[in-house]
Amino acid sequence: MSDLTNESVTTRVARCVAQVLAKSPEEISPTSRLIQDLGADSLDLVELMYVLEDEFGMHLEKQDLSLSAQLGLPENEVHQNEVLTPRALELLRERYPHAADILVAGATRARLATLITVEALAFGLAKKLEAKGSTHA
Repeated sequence: MSDLTNESVTTRVARCVAQVLAKSPEEISPTSRLIQDLGADSLDLVELMYVLEDEFGMHLEKQDLSLSAQLGLPENEVHQNEVLTPRALELLRERYPHAADILVAGATRARLATLITVEALAFGLAKKLEAKGSTHA
């Protein structure tokens, strides 16, 4: 059994977010939304991906941090012509009940970026670490 826990991954992700966004660790919580709450932009997210790669010692692809990829659905069941499917919206509403204003019919995948939280990133990274069989905690 791995000594990897979601808490340790979340703590490490929060530290990386604080570093990239030049924030104090006290300003970062698991539910902090990177764009809405912390003011991250697309360049910050790219830099964060590289910092997370260094922190966790693995190569990351854009989809590794994607909320739509975390749904466990085939891509064609997540969106059609970039518009989220009813099934994807249902799953996202379950996971992000606070985002009902964003997760409406006609919402696009691009809008998902506004939902990315520290814990959502940690969840995606933990899944990738577990799949890799890593014991880096």
